[in-house]
Amino acid sequence: MTDLNKRVIIVGAGIIGSSIAYHLSQEHFQVTVIEKNQPASAATGSAFGWLTAAVEETANDLPLRKIALTDWHRLEQEIPDLTIRWNGSIQYTRDIKHYRAGESALQQHEIRELEPSLHSPPHYARFMPVDGSIDAKEATLTLLEAACRQGATLLSHTLVSGFIFENNKIVGVKSSHGTLEADYIVLACGIDIPTLANTINQKVPVLSSPSILLRFNSPQHVVNRIISCDDFEVRHARNGDLLAAEDYLTDKSLVDIATEAKKLIQQNLAHTQTISLQHQSIGYRPIPEDQCPIIGFIESTQPVYVAVMHPAVTCAASIGRLVCEHLKTGIQPQILNKYHPNRFNA
Repeated sequence: MTDLNKRVIIVGAGIIGSSIAYHLSQEHFQVTVIEKNQPASAATGSAFGWLTAAVEETANDLPLRKIALTDWHRLEQEIPDLTIRWNGSIQYTRDIKHYRAGESALQQHEIRELEPSLHSPPHYARFMPVDGSIDAKEATLTLLEAACRQGATLLSHTLVSGFIFENNKIVGVKSSHGTLEADYIVLACGIDIPTLANTINQKVPVLSSPSILLRFNSPQHVVNRIISCDDFEVRHARNGDLLAAEDYLTDKSLVDIATEAKKLIQQNLAHTQTISLQHQSIGYRPIPEDQCPIIGFIESTQPVYVAVMHPAVTCAASIGRLVCEHLKTGIQPQILNKYHPNRFNA
C-alpha cells in the first residue's frame, strides 16, 4: 500500500471535514467520512457563510485568513457546482478606530450609492470588495459529492465512540457501524472533539458558541452585498431570500430574537416591510479555548489528527488543502506550526 492509498477516517461531515475529504480523495487516499447525523447538520448548517479576508494583524488566524479566499477561488475552478457570490462586504460600527488590510473607507454618500436601501447610512464604513458569501450547507454537500465521485465513502447517522488499538497504537475507530480500521483518523467534528480526545487522555479544549441563522422570504432585492453593523448582519441567498445572522442570547427565546431581528431590518432597510420568516436554526460553533486554530497530530506517536477553528467557513478550503499536504508528504506545512495541538499537553 503506497502512502497515497492509505486509509483515512474523517469524523465529522461539516464544511472542514468535507473539504479535507475532497482534497484527500483527490490525491487517491481511501477516505471514509463518518457523521453522527446528516452532513452539515451541526454548526455548518447554521453558518452565515461570509467569506472574508478582513482580519486584525494581531489575529491568531492571520496566516490562514491571508490565503483563504485564494483557495476558495481555486475550488471554484475545480468544482463547477460550487457557487460563491463575490459581491464584497460593508461593515460599520458606532466607533470605527482603524481600517484593516485590504479594506477601504467609504463615506456616507458612497455607502448610499452602493446600498440605496439603507435608510440612514453611517458617516463612514469599512468596504471589503474581495469578500464573498456561500451557502455553507450547500457547499459542504457539493464537496462531499465531489469527494465521493473520487472514491470517498460517507457514513451518515454513525456515531464514533472511541478508538481501537493494536500494540498500543491506534488503528481505527469504534462506531455504531462497527469497528473501522484506518491509517489516519482526522477529528473534524467540532464541539465533539474534546470528548473523543479525552478517551485517549489528550486535552483539546474546544468551546461551544451558539449562533442563529434566520431566513426571510424577501419579495424584493434589498442589499447588494453583505452588510454588517451593530444592529444586524444580512445578505441575500442565491434564491433571493434574505439571511440574517444573530448571536444567541440566553435571556431571550428564539422567537423573540427572530422578531427583534425582523424589526431592526425593517427599521433600517427599505423594501422589507413584507418580509416573512421562513426558517430559523441554532448552530453551536466550535471555538478553541485560546482562540487559536487547532490543526495537527494530537500526539506524535498516534495517527490521530485534529482540525478545528473559527471561522471555519472562511478557512475551510485552505485547511483541506493543508491537511492533505501534511498527510501526503508527512511534513507539517510551516503555516500550521503555531496551531499544533500539543500546546495543550505540554
